[in-house]
Amino acid sequence: MIRLLHSSAGLCLFGLLFFGCQEKKPTEAPAGTELQPAVATLAKTGCQPGDSLTIQLGQPLAQLAVFWDGAIVLTKPVAQDSLRVMAAGKKVGRHQLIVQGVLVNKERSCDTLSVELWSDVKPPQLTYAVRQTYPHQTSSFTQGLEFDQGTLYEGTGLNGQSKLMKVDLRTGTIQQAVSLPEQYFGEGITVVGKYVYQLTWTSGQCFRYTKELVQEQTFTYHTQGWGLTHRDTTLIMSDGSNRLTFYTPTLQRTGELAVYDDKGPVVNLNELEYINGYVLANVWQTNRIVQIDLATGKVVGELQMDAMLPAGINTKENVLNGIAYRPEEGALYVTGKNWPSLFKLQVSGLQKGRKGGTIQ
Repeated sequence: MIRLLHSSAGLCLFGLLFFGCQEKKPTEAPAGTELQPAVATLAKTGCQPGDSLTIQLGQPLAQLAVFWDGAIVLTKPVAQDSLRVMAAGKKVGRHQLIVQGVLVNKERSCDTLSVELWSDVKPPQLTYAVRQTYPHQTSSFTQGLEFDQGTLYEGTGLNGQSKLMKVDLRTGTIQQAVSLPEQYFGEGITVVGKYVYQLTWTSGQCFRYTKELVQEQTFTYHTQGWGLTHRDTTLIMSDGSNRLTFYTPTLQRTGELAVYDDKGPVVNLNELEYINGYVLANVWQTNRIVQIDLATGKVVGELQMDAMLPAGINTKENVLNGIAYRPEEGALYVTGKNWPSLFKLQVSGLQKGRKGGTIQ
C-alpha cells in the first residue's frame, strides 16, 4: 500500500469512468506508428515499506490521479515535473502503480508502473542445538520429509530411484516403500488427513496415496514441483522460484505468495515445512533455512546449518533437503540428499503461536 494523501469515492469513480485506463503495450501499436514515451516513470522500482517513491513526469499533468493496486492514493489539480508517494504495504512482491491525467494538449495520459516491495525485516539468525543423531540411508536422495502421528514419511528423487517410504526413525530402516515409474523424478511430500501427497519435478504430476502407500489418485499442475507442505487442508508448494503457491486437496490453484527478505526476492525455495502460521524452507544449494511469514511473505528468521553438516559429504552436490517438525516434542528434524545422518534439533527464536495470514 501507499500512504493515503487524498481520496474519495467520487474521485475513484471519476478515475474509472473518465480515463478507462489500460496499460500501454507497444506491441499493440499499428505498424509504422511512432511510439510515444511514457509520461510517468519511476526513479527506482524496488523499495521497502516506508520508502518514498518519486514519480517523474515527462510532461505536466492536470486532473492527476494515482492508483496503487486499484485504490486511489493521490489526486492533484496539476503536477509539473515529479510527485512523491510513500510505500507502506505489508505484503511484499510486485504492486501496480497507475498514473493518469490530462496533458496540455487535452489528451488523456495513463501509465502503468510496476513497484517491487521488499521486506523491511532483517531476518535474525536463529540458534539451534543438536539433541540427537539418527542413522539415515545414504541411498536416499531425500526430497521430502514429514512426521504424521509418529510415523516418519520420506520421499526420494532421481529417475528410476524415486520412492515414497515409511522409515523407522531409530534405525533408519525402510519399513515400507513404493517406487515411482522410471519417468518420474520424485519431489516434496506432505500428509493431509488420510492421504499422502508426492510431487514430481518436471512432469506436472502429483500422486496421492493412502497411508498404506497405495496410490489412489493423480493430479496435474502446471509448474515445476519442488517442496510441499500444508496448512489445514491447503497444500503449499514451491517451484524453485521465490513464490509459494496454494492449492486445494484436489490441486486446484487458489493463490500464491511472493517471498522476500531485506535484500530482495529469495529464490530457489525448496523443501517446505509448515509450523504455526509460518513456513520453513531450505534454499536450494545453500545451507540456509528461512522462516516465512504467510501473512506478508517476509522472511522473519533464518537458520545457517553449516555447523551440523555431516563430515565427508559433498554438500554442494548432496544438499540439505529434508525438514520435518514434531509438535509434541517441539523439535525439528533435518537431513539431506544421501546423508548418513538425520539430526534432531532444538531451535531457539522461531516465531510461533499464530495462525498466519489469509492465503490468497
